[in-house]
Amino acid sequence: HSVESLESLTYAIDRNQLTADLNGTFPYNHIRWLDFRLNLESFVYNSKETLHAYELLYNELQQVDLSNNVIRAQDAIETHMTVFKDQLSRVNIEPLINDGQHLLNMLRGNNLENENLLLKAHQQRTYPFDYFDEARKISLVMDNLRSAKERCFQLWHQKKNRLEQNLQLRLFEQDCDRLCAWIGNSRSILGPKYTDIGSSCSQAMQLLAEHEQFAKVCLNNETVIRRTQNVGDRLIASGHYATNAIKSQMNRLNDEWQSLTRLLDNRTNILTASLQFHQKADEYLVQVPTWKHLCSLTDDLTTIESMEHLERLLQQHFNLSENISRIYAQICNDGKAIIDSVAPSQQTTNDYQFDFRAGAKHILEIVQEILVNHRYLDAKWNQRKGYLQQRLSFVAFANDVQQILDWIEKHGDAFLQKNLAVGIGKSLRQAKKLDKMHTDFEMAIKNTKTNAENLIAAADNMYNEQLQQQKQSQINSNNNNNNNNNNNNQKSEEDNTDKQLNQGRTKIYQLAHDLERRMREFDERVARRRYILDVNLNFHTHCEEYSDWLAQVELVWSTTGSGGGDDDDHEMIATNCEEMLEALIEQHEGAIEACATIEQEGQILLDYLT
Repeated sequence: HSVESLESLTYAIDRNQLTADLNGTFPYNHIRWLDFRLNLESFVYNSKETLHAYELLYNELQQVDLSNNVIRAQDAIETHMTVFKDQLSRVNIEPLINDGQHLLNMLRGNNLENENLLLKAHQQRTYPFDYFDEARKISLVMDNLRSAKERCFQLWHQKKNRLEQNLQLRLFEQDCDRLCAWIGNSRSILGPKYTDIGSSCSQAMQLLAEHEQFAKVCLNNETVIRRTQNVGDRLIASGHYATNAIKSQMNRLNDEWQSLTRLLDNRTNILTASLQFHQKADEYLVQVPTWKHLCSLTDDLTTIESMEHLERLLQQHFNLSENISRIYAQICNDGKAIIDSVAPSQQTTNDYQFDFRAGAKHILEIVQEILVNHRYLDAKWNQRKGYLQQRLSFVAFANDVQQILDWIEKHGDAFLQKNLAVGIGKSLRQAKKLDKMHTDFEMAIKNTKTNAENLIAAADNMYNEQLQQQKQSQINSNNNNNNNNNNNNQKSEEDNTDKQLNQGRTKIYQLAHDLERRMREFDERVARRRYILDVNLNFHTHCEEYSDWLAQVELVWSTTGSGGGDDDDHEMIATNCEEMLEALIEQHEGAIEACATIEQEGQILLDYLT
């Protein structure tokens, strides 16, 4: 259709698409549209400028410079805060958001006279005057503005956190470096005098006191070490970006601290052992003259006759040995502890390899000096012990011998003397009684004789050992004629001791043989008494037997008579007479022998009695 007039437009175009001046109902206001368009252009231009500014800030914030020291890290934070104050905070999107909102309101028709239509547009989020989809574009720009601002602020806070963590890391590293430097300085102070263990008790005590004061000062900083490690733990727990670096610093600090504490503890142990060693060594060396005197043989033990006194001296001598050995063992243990603690395997560190050879040499020299004295004391102690034991053996031997001699004198000789006064007995009954008493006496002295024989045998063995030792000493003397003066002096002392011990053994030997001589005399007296008692018992027994025999013979001959009879009786009598004659002859011979024996025994008794 062709348009011939204004009215004919309505036939070609819908009225709702025509404005009022064209007889349409389309709500278009050209002035309002121009105003909207100008505002829109201004809004779009300003939004692009703002987004560009945010883009520049975002790119700048992405450049994170993590400084490697505290000052630069602090400067980086200050610079970052300046960005917020001078740049980010100055970019304000609120006016643009308000402009965009105003444009949207214009598209909604906020100036419509029909309030119902305006309310309906708000509720339905419609834009009656949005002819070219401008509302969506405006909303998109507003969203981009908000997103750009949020993204920049978020990145700014992230960078701020990273820079703050970097500052925390650098501060932590600075603290660790300072502490490690202090530990290294303390170790360097400790190092030069670490091998000095003292050459005397007073010097070791002074070194220990100085070291304890130094160690106390060092250990007082353990709180700082622990606090620094706790800071590292908190940084790791907070999710710090440099967790591995923090752990490395903590391990380094812990290793350095452990190294220092090991040095301090080891130094304390060495000086403590050195002080104990020197104290015990001084105690030992100071008492050596006293111990030498106590172990000497200058005192005269030959005047001591009491076994209790000798046993008490011997016990005191053993107590002296225990005291000497105890102190000597403590010195050896303390010396060994020092040598072990200063061994090269125990003294190697990252910075030092300590040389304790001078200190170890000093310890060994003292140990050698003490060892020489200890050997001398041991030899002197054994000499005196041998002399005490020999004297105790002699006194015990003499007491045993004296007990036997006392028994012989009080009981043996008294018994024999008493029985000699009684005689030998005048009858068989008395003879048997005396014989029984003597037999009981012999049984009683059997144990005494056994004890005496044992004592004599022991003395003989001791004497034989003495002879063998003298022969061996003579051989050794011939082999050692080229020894020096010290050996000669020591040999002279040993020879003097051996001489004294041999003299004691000789006294025991003499005492034993005096006992043997006395026992021999006593045995001879007992044997003589036994012999005469046996003769007397036999004499009385034979006399009584002979008297009984004569009585029987007389009885037999008195009953034998000569009577008459026939020839057979005479023949029988003749036979009996022959038998009796033969028996008489035999009895006569036996009687003669018995009389001779009785006569011999009687003569012996007469000789004894006269």
